[in-house]
Amino acid sequence: MALFPGCLVLQRMPQYEKAAKRVLRELYISAASIAHAACCGAPLESFTDKWLYLAAYNLSLAERMGFPVLTICGNCTNTLLRAEVALRDPSLRLVVNERLDEIGLHFEGGTRVIHLVQVLSEQLEGMRDKVRVELSLKVALTHPCQAFRPHEVLGFDDPLQPQAMRSIVELTGAEVVPYDAEYDCCGSTLYLVNEQLGLEAGQRKLSSAAGADVLVDACGNCQLLLERFQGLMNEGRAESKMPVLTLPQLVGLAMGIDPAELGVGPVMAGKLLGSSP
Repeated sequence: MALFPGCLVLQRMPQYEKAAKRVLRELYISAASIAHAACCGAPLESFTDKWLYLAAYNLSLAERMGFPVLTICGNCTNTLLRAEVALRDPSLRLVVNERLDEIGLHFEGGTRVIHLVQVLSEQLEGMRDKVRVELSLKVALTHPCQAFRPHEVLGFDDPLQPQAMRSIVELTGAEVVPYDAEYDCCGSTLYLVNEQLGLEAGQRKLSSAAGADVLVDACGNCQLLLERFQGLMNEGRAESKMPVLTLPQLVGLAMGIDPAELGVGPVMAGKLLGSSP
């Protein structure tokens, strides 16, 4: 698979990409990074159609590799898939390819774009055989909402109450704790245009998940907001405090993979694994 981590993961949370690659390797799935990948185009969409050029650029790089695109960010998944659908229009594809041709690329279309949650959900049997440590943890999930909506484009899982992450986490032996704001947006995208409202959305989610041992996400945007909350809590500007892991980090711990290979620090690993039998 051609791994497209996205800007946030690449620059801010390399541990997420590292854990994803390690877990996939355990499942005998090769994930090769896309050389020279750029932003998916999402930040440009609100004010120019040039976002399609960026999306097509990235998709054409994957086409050249001959692999489907593996994403680990909900926003990137959503953007690339919607671009692929939009570029089925021959006239639009022609215009975009005129620019891509200038740099020796060409967009054909038809490349599959698939989020990590979907990949893992299709490997449940293989994952079950790989679990070495049953995690006695209470886990709250925050779902990559943009990886499921709109359903007519994404076509995976229930768009309003997705269950794939739950099935994956339950294989680790952890108990998935339902909470009122489980299916709400984390607030990260909102934070970009209204910091206060974004923080309120994130605070509502964290407060609602109180009682869980750890919050698990599968999206660069979600992880970014939760990282911001760690800083705000240190400044006394946020109330709730909860350890945060990405989905492949949790799965990797259950597989018995060395925490260092997953980007999980020794203190965090000790807290999480110390409560396991």
